[in-house]
Amino acid sequence: MITMTTNTTPLTPCLNNRYPPLIYTQERVRIAPRITMRVEAPMQQLTEQEKKRIQRYCTYPKIAATALVMSFVACLLMLLLQMINDIAFHQKEFQPAGIYTAIALTVIELVIFCYCALAPRFGMQGRQWKELQSRLAVAQTNKDRSAEVAGVLATQAAGRLLKNSDNDVARNLGGAAEVAGAVGTVATAADVLVETSSNAEAMANAYGVTIPSVKKQVIALAVVPAIVLLGVYIPQFVQGNNGLQVRKAAAAEELAIAQDALEPVCERVAADDPYESYHDYGYRIIGYLRDNDLGAQAAYVYLSFDADGMLTDVDYTSQIDPEASLADNLARAEQDIATLCAPLNGLDISVAAPDLLTPCSLSDEFKQAFLAGSLYEEISIKTEDESIKSYYTFDTEAAEEFDEYTHPEIRLMLSAKKS
Repeated sequence: MITMTTNTTPLTPCLNNRYPPLIYTQERVRIAPRITMRVEAPMQQLTEQEKKRIQRYCTYPKIAATALVMSFVACLLMLLLQMINDIAFHQKEFQPAGIYTAIALTVIELVIFCYCALAPRFGMQGRQWKELQSRLAVAQTNKDRSAEVAGVLATQAAGRLLKNSDNDVARNLGGAAEVAGAVGTVATAADVLVETSSNAEAMANAYGVTIPSVKKQVIALAVVPAIVLLGVYIPQFVQGNNGLQVRKAAAAEELAIAQDALEPVCERVAADDPYESYHDYGYRIIGYLRDNDLGAQAAYVYLSFDADGMLTDVDYTSQIDPEASLADNLARAEQDIATLCAPLNGLDISVAAPDLLTPCSLSDEFKQAFLAGSLYEEISIKTEDESIKSYYTFDTEAAEEFDEYTHPEIRLMLSAKKS
């Protein structure tokens, strides 16, 4: 209140609307009091429990969606790591620790998904949520999905029935129907999560509730399973690499012994190098007594080793001269086989069957059949004993197909029996 005792003439000044009006009299000037109205924010109508409920229902659908995705990702990551273990470290068998860990992580992710998806869904049907909705008339949606659920169940049931059919097409359709049913289930679950999230966010906006960030929870759900699986598989990778190096060293040693034995009698020896390239099927050594690159009929021995360096097969080959007689070709083939077999007799290497390294020759049955036949008739004779199988063959072409590019050959193949 301001009081002025000076006599003045009444004035009507043009004042800015921001200031209260001035009333002038001859005795005093009075400033009218400013009136302020306070409006309560909607947030102040909520209890702390109600606020937290709205915030939970806003975050749970996002967490549920992440958990659902990661339940699939955990399985895919396990398969990827298993493929790396197989391709890079050549461990063919599935690793139980990795499989059980992936299953456990998937179960945990699905439990989180079910809780975070169902808790707000059921909570929104309760009395407390209905009171919040009616207090400010907040719009909420509740779509009827009974038709979608029925369609998914029917598709899966049809798929199971079709897979029991004796018809291949029907079984394939059954598999496709089951996949379609699974996709429909995931799509329905995603639609429910979207609706739940929209309802919760509408309530939060109406009451002015801040929606908390779920970035940390999403990162944890995505990163923790990957770290756990890597923690399980990395030691297996290390173990697999150590075992692989041991197998390479053993194979390289065995191949080096066989290669050194063949080099004195062969013009050229070609051998795989386990350190350069690992092969699950094993390694090969070829010792050329004569190389057809020099224009002569080739004669060579082909040694097959498994991945651990054990000798499993021996293959002697001698190409024949079409211009020479059958008797001369047979005699030369026998000489070639004897020459190539000699350095292998009693060789100190790992073998699947000891008889692979004993002196060998063509059987009498084969020699008689060869001399009684012709240059254009193939021969194949198989014998076996307790430890090895022996194959005696003459590979050629019919007379009408025989030309300068044909290379007939006599072969003696010894193969250890698999236990």
